Amino acid sequence: MEAKKIIGLGSPLLDIQAEVPAEFLEKYGLTLNNTYFAEEKHLPLYEELINIPTHSHVPGGSALNTVRLSRWMAQAGQDQVKFIGCVGKKDKFANMLIEVTNSDGVTTLFDEQDQPTGKCGVLLCNKDRCLVPLIGAAAHLSEAYVDQHIEDIKTATVLFSEVYFLYPRAELTKKIYQIASESGVNTCLTLSSVNAVSDRFNEILAVLPYVDYLFGNEDEVEQFAKNLKFEGDLPSVMQQIAGYEKHGQRERVVVCTQGKKPTLIAKKTEVITVEVQLVDVSKIVDTNSAGDSFCGGFIAELLNGPDLVKCAKAGNYSASQTIQHEGSTIPKYAPEKTW
Repeated sequence: MEAKKIIGLGSPLLDIQAEVPAEFLEKYGLTLNNTYFAEEKHLPLYEELINIPTHSHVPGGSALNTVRLSRWMAQAGQDQVKFIGCVGKKDKFANMLIEVTNSDGVTTLFDEQDQPTGKCGVLLCNKDRCLVPLIGAAAHLSEAYVDQHIEDIKTATVLFSEVYFLYPRAELTKKIYQIASESGVNTCLTLSSVNAVSDRFNEILAVLPYVDYLFGNEDEVEQFAKNLKFEGDLPSVMQQIAGYEKHGQRERVVVCTQGKKPTLIAKKTEVITVEVQLVDVSKIVDTNSAGDSFCGGFIAELLNGPDLVKCAKAGNYSASQTIQHEGSTIPKYAPEKTW
């Protein structure tokens, strides 16, 4: 029997992290605990970062983080987990991103365009951070390239993407989800952030009829429900979102994480509560990738069938491991299946 496959779709970025002195931040007009979308004056920053001997670089972007972690959780083999995105043409940052993504066991299906490869500078100073993302080529995935790989989409078990990708490529994303839905693929979408939910509300509604699994934290789900003018408590509005217009063979499932509070899973007619196994506070290093990691564990377990409790437990396990490491680092050990 052919191995079940996961395919991701989104904005691949190279995260470049380094400790820098305060003078470095001042030179580029940056302050800690802020995010600055890169302008012309910031462009030399990335080259400087990779020339710092102690820097590290890992694949980034929400959907790519999820897909990398799903590969780890599923312990999937070669070409079982793939990611469609776009990078710069003849670009050394593209080569770095492809190399580190492949080393995590994910096959890169990357279009190339005459734009700089997407990247994010993660500047660390006195235990605080400043982020400088450059979306670049990640926003320029071509429809022609997707068409070349449409069989990879049609034959996948799971498709996963992010609302962030609706910013540059909303129509293309809708087309991909429609094709995947008609092909019986388990289609998954994460709401990304509260701002994204509002900024791309109409684009989300255009894709939503083709989405089988919708993920978000409580703030994102409540904002989405508010935009839809749904009323009631969190479980109630989740059921209403689950019951929103739906095409394809499956009922929609809405999955809501709440940090250390129970995970909620809603269908039109029921809500399931799954307790979270807490991690000792002293072991928590970085919670920034917890949501991406939860989705990775959930979709990895979804390969084994739609047992929603098992999927949520796998998601919570994946998140519990990731938060004990910096960023979206893939653990060096195999996951210990406890569900």
